[in-house]
Amino acid sequence: MTGNSTDNPSKNHFIYKLLNPKSVCVLGANNNLLTTMGSMQLRNIIAGNGVGDNIYPIHPTLDNVQGFKAYKSILDLPDSITPELAFMIIPPKYIPDMMQQCGIKGIKNLIITSGGFREIGDDGAELSKKIKTLSQKYGIRFIGPNCLGVYNGWYGYPEIDNAYFHTHWVPFTPKRGNVSIASQSGTIASLIVWHTNQMDLRIGKSISVGNENNIDLVDFLEFFRDDPQTEVIGLYIEEIKRGREFKKLAKEISVKKPIVAIYAGGSEGASRSIMSHTGSIGGNQKIYDALFKETGIIATNSVREFLFFLRTFSWAQRNNIYPKGNRVALVGDSGGASSMMAKTSELYGLKVPEFSKTLQRQIHELIPPTASALNPVDLTFDTNFQNLFVRIPKMVANSGEIDSIMVFGVFDFNEVVELMVGTGYELDEKFKLFASTAETAYIKPTKRLIKKSKIPIFYIGPMPFGHSVYKTFFRFDVPIFETWDEPTKCMSVLTQYYNFRAKMSK
Repeated sequence: MTGNSTDNPSKNHFIYKLLNPKSVCVLGANNNLLTTMGSMQLRNIIAGNGVGDNIYPIHPTLDNVQGFKAYKSILDLPDSITPELAFMIIPPKYIPDMMQQCGIKGIKNLIITSGGFREIGDDGAELSKKIKTLSQKYGIRFIGPNCLGVYNGWYGYPEIDNAYFHTHWVPFTPKRGNVSIASQSGTIASLIVWHTNQMDLRIGKSISVGNENNIDLVDFLEFFRDDPQTEVIGLYIEEIKRGREFKKLAKEISVKKPIVAIYAGGSEGASRSIMSHTGSIGGNQKIYDALFKETGIIATNSVREFLFFLRTFSWAQRNNIYPKGNRVALVGDSGGASSMMAKTSELYGLKVPEFSKTLQRQIHELIPPTASALNPVDLTFDTNFQNLFVRIPKMVANSGEIDSIMVFGVFDFNEVVELMVGTGYELDEKFKLFASTAETAYIKPTKRLIKKSKIPIFYIGPMPFGHSVYKTFFRFDVPIFETWDEPTKCMSVLTQYYNFRAKMSK
């Protein structure tokens, strides 16, 4: 997943400069990060270290903003300085005048965070017309209004590999990866960062598109299609302005890059909320359902599912591993968890086939007499954890009888050691050694098995994300989940997408 000046066609797209500006002027920031949203947004731009010292605050009264020389207006900038991007977080009534100044100065790219346009009624709609006219007059392209702007973790890549461009106000950045998000909600584009970092969902780009007065979802899909750092796309949709173009483009993209979408409209209450939010008019849910099905878009109404689906596809695309069918093997040390996983697997279109007699005999040689080898494989309690985590998954993967595997029962062996030692138990040194190396003892072989067999293997907790044991899985890039609900749905959509892609490629 690399890109350079010769193999990155997205550099020819107008959106590239909006995500990778070499210089920026900022309107709406001051020296108090707690009084204006723009002040924190400027701080995030500074923290990204992408544009360096090429930051030019515009402020009517201050001479210095956060360590940078400030200018009274855009037209007061020296003749030698024409920023590639203007970032505006000012009251909406001032936007037309500032756009006029940008046009005169020759600034061609804008991000307009300010709200108060078509979403507030007739006055806002008239203001929207004004900025649209000005953008046409001066050849300006802009994101917004009513947005939080952009996050680009791949700023200037590959020439620059340690910088990002971040205009959201959240004081955190995602782990950089192959997922790109375009959202008509600033919250979905920015506030999910706490969850993404905890669950190891790696975001390369996240765009808050706002009211789409000038640039819409179709434009971003065009850019993501050609962007070598984007391998998975997430969309939050309240309306689609260019339905025909969107459909054609989504169908083209989804055979190579999975698209996961939330459509927020389709109900009376949602439509009222959307109208007051961005001024959009939502459409009938059945129309969107048909659109998603035809184009191969994976749809959900849940933010939690949205994040898990993106993480799952991100892993599958990085490793080029998809289930080639819907037969799943379930291996665990809990009958209840295994039963629930079996049920949800089948509810979501997967099959939990009974293993052949030959495979059952092979498994029975490894497990206690009271355990089941039918599928699910229920070990109840077995102190030989190599069987649960390595030997049985390998045996099943090599059988040719399944297409995917889920293993329940990951826990922190070091916590067991701490309890035993803390209560005065004389612990065997071999068990201490096993506990200290347990994760790598079964994660490394699993990583090799996944790579060799090309069969996805998901591990399940049941500890919550944030537990230290999960960091080892993240480091080795082996999928792990905190409960047994999410993995079955994720394996299902992984299978659905593979089937769609295989069908479309015929």
